[in-house]
This record gives sequence, C-alpha cells and structure tokens, in this order.
Amino acid sequence: MKKRILVYAVIFLALLAIYLFVSSNKMYEKQNTKIEDLRGKVETFQKDITAYKDSIDILYNQNLDLRYFSLDSNGEALEYFDDYNVNAENLSRIITDVIYSKNSASANNPLVPFDGTGGKFMAVDKVKVINHKWIICSFTDGDYWGEMLLSYELDQKKNITFELVTEVLYPKYK
Repeated sequence: MKKRILVYAVIFLALLAIYLFVSSNKMYEKQNTKIEDLRGKVETFQKDITAYKDSIDILYNQNLDLRYFSLDSNGEALEYFDDYNVNAENLSRIITDVIYSKNSASANNPLVPFDGTGGKFMAVDKVKVINHKWIICSFTDGDYWGEMLLSYELDQKKNITFELVTEVLYPKYK
C-alpha cells in the first residue's frame, strides 16, 4: 500500500512539474511578446521625439528670424530711448495702441493715405514696430487693403509723431 501511495505521489508530482513547466513556458512567451511590443513602441516614440525635436528647432529658428526686425529684441534700438525715461519693454505696445486709437468707425485713420470705398473707412489692422525709427502697418476697409511704412519720433514730452515713408494698396480681388 505504501508503494502505491508513493507511486501516486510521484506521478502527481511529475504531472504537477509538467503543468508548471508548460505554464511557465507560456507565461515566458507571453512576457517576451509583450516586451518585444513595448520595444517596438519605444523605438517609435524615440523616432517621434527626434522628429518633434527637429520641429521645435525649426520653429525656434523661425521665431528668431521673425523677431529679428522687432523693437523688443533690438538692444541698440531700445538703447536709443534711454534718454527719454520710457519703459522700453512697453514702448512697442504703447506705439501700437496710439496707432490703433486713431482708427474710427466714422472716419479714415489719418495715418492711412487712402480713403475707404463704398462708405467704409480705412483702418489699421496690424502693426509691427521694427526699431526705434520705423513701423510697418497693414490697413483695410474690408474690400481693399494695403501696407505702409511709417517713421516715428518720440519727443521729450513722450509725444509720438508719425510720418508716412511709403505705402502700397493692393488691387481688389474679383
């Protein structure tokens, strides 16, 4: 009787060992599959990160190019205003606000050298302060639009005067 119990115990342990072996092999293969999938995803993410870094570099360089002609990033032009006791960081915004304040719902902006058409009035819609002397503006009446280059001066009383340098009016699309 003891031999039979011992034989059954050995058979049971052998079956248990086979089951555990097969089960662990399946788990091992499943884990390897997951690991390979994750490695593939990591490689994809690394490629994406490289592409995003390249895009960021391109956008950063474009931003630098766009800021090149800007009062805010032109130290020499900002230095010009040191004698005027003006907050140079806000100067671009102040000049822009002065130009926009000349827009009116009942008259053309006096800085724009063209009259509006069809009862509409020319108004400045975009302003870029280039440096301590020049401003470029876009204007429109809704039908026609153009651009103008202004020169400006700031006096000791902090009054800003504008002078038209040149302008262009684009033809109306049909």
